Amino acid sequence: MTDPCDAEIKRAFSLSADERTAVREFYDGLCIAEERPEAVIFFCSPEYDTAVLEKELNRQFGDIPLIGCTTAGEITPEGYHAGSITGAALSRTHFTCVSKRYDRISKFNIQDGIEFGRSLKHELRRAVDNVSGSNSFAFMLIDGLSNAEERVTASLGSELGEISMIGGSTADDFKLKQTQIFHEGKFRTDSAVVMLVHTDLPFQVSYTHHYVASDAKAVITEADPITREVLEINGLPASQEYARLCGVEEQDLDIVIASKHPVMVKVGGTYFSRGVMGIDHEKHSIRFACAIDKGVVCSIARPDDPQLNLETLFSDISSEIGPLSLVIGCDCAARKMNFQIQGILDEMSQIYAANNVIGFASFGEQFNTLHMNNSFSCIAIGRKAQVRD
Repeated sequence: MTDPCDAEIKRAFSLSADERTAVREFYDGLCIAEERPEAVIFFCSPEYDTAVLEKELNRQFGDIPLIGCTTAGEITPEGYHAGSITGAALSRTHFTCVSKRYDRISKFNIQDGIEFGRSLKHELRRAVDNVSGSNSFAFMLIDGLSNAEERVTASLGSELGEISMIGGSTADDFKLKQTQIFHEGKFRTDSAVVMLVHTDLPFQVSYTHHYVASDAKAVITEADPITREVLEINGLPASQEYARLCGVEEQDLDIVIASKHPVMVKVGGTYFSRGVMGIDHEKHSIRFACAIDKGVVCSIARPDDPQLNLETLFSDISSEIGPLSLVIGCDCAARKMNFQIQGILDEMSQIYAANNVIGFASFGEQFNTLHMNNSFSCIAIGRKAQVRD
């Protein structure tokens, strides 16, 4: 399926459960036979057989640069769907793209990030004369089970400097077994792919969440930052104290409760969220989706109005860059779960559809040098300026 859009960016999706049909419908919807794009970005359900999907993607798209990943839900031109493939094609007229992959991302170190970022900028500068933060941005997909997001985001984001970056941690619904990234014709694990994009269209890189820091404070007093496991909060067993701060009994503490009350860490005057991935009631420990270390001071969050938050975000962006042609969005899987529980997923989907969002439910979100959860990070791209007589 496709949707009405201009020639600068085409968006499409398929709800077919058959891999061959899904890829064909997705390809046809992007109108690639009419005009070869500069690059295609896609997001697909982990329910697809990726071996079959890989073969069909290569057969249909050939040598067209293509990056994508598995998800915990896809944001299509109709809003959220499950069991689908969706994406966007960037035109050669307005975009120049280069992409680079790093394998064995779990072994990634800071120097790797510096060299990776320098190599990306060098490749883009070979293709275009002027590269700056005003005409270029970076989009990253990274294995959501690698525990490497902090190292990669901090080092790569720092090296990119004025070039803003957003990204998403790939997902497999909530199985937590294997997430996959597609690049250079293959689905891969333990990898990260970054696409550096130069454009003459207006754009804005943004981040938001719908949580407010409460007066409830938590100091991490014992933790393993490598495994992201917190053992003690305020000197007490982690799950016991976290449950108290959330206002529930320890035996009632679960992922749903935790997703409504993530911990907030203040960085540079702004609160960023740290989400919970698992609770071990026997060990009284909590495993987070972001690194969190001993000594970190947190605030326990309470949810605000997610619809108003999202509508305000898009309104503010549109006032800056005009009508939106495409928004590439990474939306935390825990947010999507809460939208479903609250019965507002359809309303949130309508907001995404109205603002031309293409994206996925992720296991984590990246914004410049930071990795966080329970948030929405995006690149919003406007339309070509109209020449007036």
